[in-house]
Amino acid sequence: MRSTVANQRGSAILVTLALVVMFSGIGILAVNRAQTDTDLAFNQVHHDQAFWLAEAGAERGIAQIQDSMEWRGGYTKEPLGNGHYSVSVTDSSTDAALGVRVRMIALGQQGEAASGIEVIMGPEEYHPLFDHAMYAGNRDEYDSTVDTQTYTAVMEFGGCGADADVINGDVFHNGHIQSNCDSDINGSAEAGATITGNAPSGGATENADYLAPPDLQAENYETTADFVINSTSPWDAGGNIASSDPRHIFVKEFRPDLATDVGFTFDNTNYFFGDPWEGVDLNLVSVSSAGNNKTYFIDGNLWIEPYTTISRLIKSPPEGTQITIVAKGNIYIADELLYDNQAKDGIALIAMTDGESYDDLNGDNQYNLGEPLLRDDGDGIYEGPIEGSGNVYFGDPNGGPLGHVHAYIYADNNFEDHALDPAGTPLDFQITGTMSAGNEIKINRDFLGGHAEMTVTYDERLKNGDISLPGLPRRSNVAKRLIVLSWREL
Repeated sequence: MRSTVANQRGSAILVTLALVVMFSGIGILAVNRAQTDTDLAFNQVHHDQAFWLAEAGAERGIAQIQDSMEWRGGYTKEPLGNGHYSVSVTDSSTDAALGVRVRMIALGQQGEAASGIEVIMGPEEYHPLFDHAMYAGNRDEYDSTVDTQTYTAVMEFGGCGADADVINGDVFHNGHIQSNCDSDINGSAEAGATITGNAPSGGATENADYLAPPDLQAENYETTADFVINSTSPWDAGGNIASSDPRHIFVKEFRPDLATDVGFTFDNTNYFFGDPWEGVDLNLVSVSSAGNNKTYFIDGNLWIEPYTTISRLIKSPPEGTQITIVAKGNIYIADELLYDNQAKDGIALIAMTDGESYDDLNGDNQYNLGEPLLRDDGDGIYEGPIEGSGNVYFGDPNGGPLGHVHAYIYADNNFEDHALDPAGTPLDFQITGTMSAGNEIKINRDFLGGHAEMTVTYDERLKNGDISLPGLPRRSNVAKRLIVLSWREL
């Protein structure tokens, strides 16, 4: 009996000891868990504070860049609260892949906790005219004081069978759009008035909201362009600039015979796009590395008219030749212009007005009394250059083939088609890029017994971000403004 009681007492002691050990273990685990939770909470608080510090650094850096676009100084361990932040900024000078973008890294430190933010900044989206294969703002007819517009201007496409016009991309005209016979719009069409004829494949929108052309004057190219070409540039006796100067791709008064052959009179100086250091025909263009990804401002007319029938880029760098040329005058595209690297090259050609201009009704490229004025100052008297300004003329003034042009083309006033053969008959041509005007695109491809085909193919690389062209007008018309494109925690 006594042995049984002893055994029972021994078992009780063992159970008690086991319970004591178990509860002690539970207590230790609970203490450890509580300590871990406290540590995690402490670390989370510090991580959150580090993130807020990084965020503060990023916000300060963004404000600094928007105030001074060239700022790259950064910050090192700037104190804030009980921690600090650092900011570093890089651009294409150290990372060519960035192009026109800027990368900012902001790091925050609070105790042992650190957090980082990457911000990518770049120019805001291009003006929506560059979203279209063809755009015409019809500025001359638009009246902002009335709700319903009455338009007379028509953007007309025509041709039958193999001679039909083909537009591969979206079209906008602040007026009427008419697609006759077999002509095709392989994209959407928007018109401020009506759309008649063949239905666009991407849908049709009539009475569309006005898509105002950009304000080129607000871009202030004369002071914001990277390079200026004018009468004071370092020309030699032959009208050339030294090959070491990025402006060497322009020649002054290269073809004076053009004026005498067709009886032109010019008030503006004529500059020709071509590289005299690559041959006397001026049909090759080699943009230097120092001149790439730059904006060129020309105080006068720009001609693409070599002694041959084709102008083309050569020696494109791996990232491609990407430049913008703005002429305060007219642009005369008289021969083909072809890219060297069709995946990477890109050229924008912009003709901006030099004050008043006019509507060249008889197509002689000269002002004649009675022709409607554009942007008149109110006195009804034309006071601009005799050849006008802000216009793009497509075709050889002496007659001859035009062929294919690779470019994003915008005329502040009118885009006029003068691509004729020596007998005055329209000739087929192609554009890969954009064909656009702040006022009207004037195309007349019909002739007795036929139609000359026009093919415009939208080059979507600009919209998709595959290439970037400097100096193009943006949606807000603020030149070279950088905005936040992306923001992520590292």
